[in-house]
Order: sequence, then C-alpha cells, then structure tokens
Amino acid sequence: MPIKKKYTSLFVLGVILLALAAAGTYFFSESLVSMVSLRTATEATLADAVNRVKTMVGISSFAAIVLILASIAVFRHARHRHRRMLERFSWFLATADQAGELVTIVTRKGKIEYVNRAVELATGYAKKELVGKRNKPWLPWYKDQQVFGDMRSLVLAGTQYRGMTWCRRKDGSAFLLKEHVTPLRERKGTITRFISTARDVTRQKQVEDRLDYLDRYDALTGIPNRRHFAELLKQELGEKRPVDWLVAVMIMDIDRFKYINDLFGPEVGDEVLQRIADILRSAVGDQDIVARLGSDEFGVIHRYEARFSDTSAVADRIRHAIAQKIIVAGQDLAATATIGIASFPDSGRDAKTLIRNADIALSRAKSMGRNSVQFYSQEMSDQIKEFYLMDKRLVGALRNSEYQLNYQPYCDLITKRVTGAEALIRWHNNDIGFISPSKFIPVLEKSGLIADVGEWVLRTACAQLGEWKRQHRTFKLAVNLSLGQFHQRNLIGMVSNVIQDTGIDPEYLALELTESVCIQDIDFTVSTLKKLKDLGVSISVDDFGTGYSSLSYIKRLPVDNLKIDMSFVRDVTRDPDAASIITAITGMARSLNLKTIAEGVESEEQRNILHLLRCDMGQGYYFSPAVPVDAFDRSFR
Repeated sequence: MPIKKKYTSLFVLGVILLALAAAGTYFFSESLVSMVSLRTATEATLADAVNRVKTMVGISSFAAIVLILASIAVFRHARHRHRRMLERFSWFLATADQAGELVTIVTRKGKIEYVNRAVELATGYAKKELVGKRNKPWLPWYKDQQVFGDMRSLVLAGTQYRGMTWCRRKDGSAFLLKEHVTPLRERKGTITRFISTARDVTRQKQVEDRLDYLDRYDALTGIPNRRHFAELLKQELGEKRPVDWLVAVMIMDIDRFKYINDLFGPEVGDEVLQRIADILRSAVGDQDIVARLGSDEFGVIHRYEARFSDTSAVADRIRHAIAQKIIVAGQDLAATATIGIASFPDSGRDAKTLIRNADIALSRAKSMGRNSVQFYSQEMSDQIKEFYLMDKRLVGALRNSEYQLNYQPYCDLITKRVTGAEALIRWHNNDIGFISPSKFIPVLEKSGLIADVGEWVLRTACAQLGEWKRQHRTFKLAVNLSLGQFHQRNLIGMVSNVIQDTGIDPEYLALELTESVCIQDIDFTVSTLKKLKDLGVSISVDDFGTGYSSLSYIKRLPVDNLKIDMSFVRDVTRDPDAASIITAITGMARSLNLKTIAEGVESEEQRNILHLLRCDMGQGYYFSPAVPVDAFDRSFR
C-alpha cells in the first residue's frame, strides 16, 4: 500500500476512536446523572459505573493517541522518502539534460512527461511545446506513422524496440535516429510509461553511404569501378536472356597516357579521363556498361545478338571516338586506345575468367602495337603458361650451370678467312632439353634476369677471348647487348670490370645491339655508346635496315660495323629491291668508314652477289652454324 494511503488510514482510525471515546463518556455521564437524580443506584453501582467510564475513556484515548502519533510518524517518513526520491529524480533529470543522446519519457496514453536538451536541439521543438502535451503521433517528429505504430505495438507488448527511424525537424528537414525504446512497469507489472533513448546518426549514415558509393563507383568519373564492374558482369551472366544474345567484355588502355600526366600535370590528366568516360558512354549502346578499372584502364560490358556480331564495330567506334582531338585547359590533346576482348561463352563462362582473358587479349594487343584491337584466343593463355613455366625454370638455370656459349664465325667474303666470331647463348634444361634463344631471351628480359645472365655471357666470352690470345689467335669477338642490358644503370661499370677482371685487350671485343634498341632514345644511345667506345671496345648495329630511319640516324652513332639483316640477304638472289637496299647500305657504310657484315648467308650464290654489292663480311650456315668452343677450335684452328 502506498505511504500516503497508510498515513490517511491511521489518522482516520485515530479520529474515529477519539470520537467513540468522547461519545461513550458522554452517554455514561448521562446515565450516571440519571441514576443520581432518580436515587435508584446504590453506592457500589455508581462506583462501578464510574470505573467503567474511566477505563473506556483511558483505553480509547490511549489508542487514539497511539494511532495519531503513528500516522504522524508515517507521514514524516513518507515526506522524507519523497524528498529523497525528488532529489534522485532531479539528479537523473540533470544528468539526462546534459547527455548527448535524445531522452524522452512518454505515458502509455501518449502524454510527453519529459524531454532533455538534446531533443530540443535535434528536433527544433521547445520543451514547452512538448512536455504535458498529448500528441496524436506519439512523438511529433516522427516522419512515418506506420513505423511509429509498429514500434508502439511492440513496446506495449512488453518488448524493447531497437531501430533506425527517419524523422522530420520542426523546420521540415530530415534526420535519422538510431532509437532504443524500453517499456517502464509498475510493481504489479503494468506498463505505465515508455522511455526512448536515441542518437542522431544522419552524418554517420551519409559517411556510410559515401563509403558504399566509393566502394562501387569511381570518384573521378562517376562510373563503376573494377569491383562493381565484376559484380555487374556476374549479374549479367546470371540473368536469363534470349539464346541469341551474347556478352562481350572489353578492356582498354589509353595509350601513352603517362605522357599527358607528365607534360600537363595530373589535373589535366584527370579531366582527360573524365572526357574519355563521357566519350565511352556515348560510343556504346544503352544496354552496355562502362567502368573505370584502373588509372587509365576502362572496361565495357557489351550485349549483342549472335546473328549480328557487332563487337568489332563497337570496338572500332570506341577507338575512333577516343582518337578525336580532346581540348582540355586550352591544350589540344590526342589519345588512342588499345582494346582486348573476351566473349561469353567462347572465351569464358564466368565473370572472373572473362575479365582475365580480356586482360590477356589487351596485353597481346599492346605487344603487337598501340591503337589496336585483339580478341582472346586459347593460344594466348597457352603462351602465358609456357612463359610462366619457362620463367620458373630460368630462375635456377644460371645457378645450375645450364647455359653455355656457342660461337659462330663471320668471314671475309673474298678469302673466306675468319675475321671474327659472335658469342651466342644456348640453354639446355634437363626437363625440356634445348630451348631456342628466341623463346627464352624475351622471358629473361621480362623477368629481369637478363642483367645477371648478360653479365655471365660477357664474362664467359671475354675469358674465352683471353684463352685464344694465349694461343696466339686474335680476332674480334662480338657479344650481344639486349634492351634490358643496354638501359641498366651500371652497364659501363659492369663492362669495365669484366675487361679488367679477365685482362683482355678491349680492341678485340665488339658489343652488338639491335637497330630497334638504338632508335628508341637516340640521345641516350649516343651518350652510352660514346662511354663504351671510351673503354676501347668496338660497336656493331645488328639487324640493320629494319628500322624506320636507318639512313638518317646512323651518322650520329659512334659505331664500327653494320650487320645487314638476314631478310635482305635471303632475298638478294631473286629480289632486285633487296639488292638495291644492300647496295645503299654498303655505299653509306663506306662513306662513313664503316664495315658491313651480311647475316644469314647460306649459299655460294648469295656470297658472290654480296661480294659484288661490296659487302665486306658474311655470317651464316654457308660458313658455319654456331658451335661449342671445342668444335669451333677444331674447325678454324
């Protein structure tokens, strides 16, 4: 029973007892007076009546006094407990008012009893507009009444509610609350109130939405990124479509985009990428998907009908659209694109395989020349697998002494006397046997092993050159420098160290590099060749005549010999144009005081014609193939 009711009951009972005592006293007094007036009572009877009255009055008065004192004590205790409860409640209200979370207490019937300061700040409503009001919607800032109704039903059933709720401030702006609503019960278990604690998570939601967007879309161009591209392709392959509809994946790379960044800065480069994204969206169909997969790499998911195989046409349309001039920041820029294509189901039946195979086709297209299109074929994967296996074996080939040098002479075309030789690397692996240099040398270049292997070739050749000198046999020995070797930072130091370590006369060492290596960066080539010449070695240009500007640049290079490419030598007996080219090369070489060496001489007829065309030396099977050092010594001692 509540304290207030206990106090009231005790007080009323005390008053009733006092009244009864007074009434009894009154009636006994009246009886006593009547008895005296009538003189009917005896002295003993009067004395007994007086005693009874005294006893009744005493007992009633004592009981009344006890009850009144008890009621006063109960009242004072109740007032003390109430004061302590108010103090605690005031502490709760002060704490809640300073809390960052929104705190609201509402009665079962919808009357708001309390809101803290955070509610005012978040909703725009003042306390006086809320506290003591009975609102039709439980909380006036609720945006969706259906959400409120579901939540209220849940809480009335005695279950706590947790959820995210979109709300509307007094000014109409929206915000998101993460809310926890708990039912408050009396001792008997009746739910009398609800207490809601909530947090404004609008900013957090915006950040999460932004992160989710950036997780799926490219921030610069606004199109899907690589991850979302793969998801969309997976969805596309999983959807039901007519049997005559197919899917192609195109992956393209913007050629030489790094030059645009380096010349004009990353800001211009970013704007170019944005323009290219717009161009791609315009160049493909409405059902196609465009994505940015990397720095300057884009992807397209293209749907097409099997009987109208327009994939090539779309790829060409993309290339031509990108090739149009792009004006950015006042700069007239030009770009081209190289594209690799993989088609479902021929080139793969899942998203991962299609993307991988389109990447493979792109790599093949880039190796064959820029601004081109290449479709995937199984042969490409086979070559990559072969490359991987070969690279794996090449890692230990030098350590396991699997390389050897063969030597092929080049001879005077008149006397057929050996005037020099070329050191050529050969590789024998126990698992796969002999491997052609045309297969493993490109692998060495790409894997970065060419520097160590190249140094081994140079040291081995120079050691053999020193051995021949001790046998009083002196002629030039040529060693090839690959593209990777020629551009390595310590090339000059490495060649100098090998010459010093082996003790050879550098006059008898010739370094060969192909014409394609020479013309990549003519200024760098001239500078490097001059440093090599300063060491005392001679320089030969291999495969001469296959470049784009052979006759114009050769006069700048500090070289000694020109090796005429075998493609001209092979046709010299039947193609007047080949003979004319050789004549031009030999004439230019003589004017520059250079020697010429014809590669791939295989017959007496070729030797005679080359001699008539004033070529100095020849190299090829007519004289000797490349042979191990023992066979070379036996043949040409």
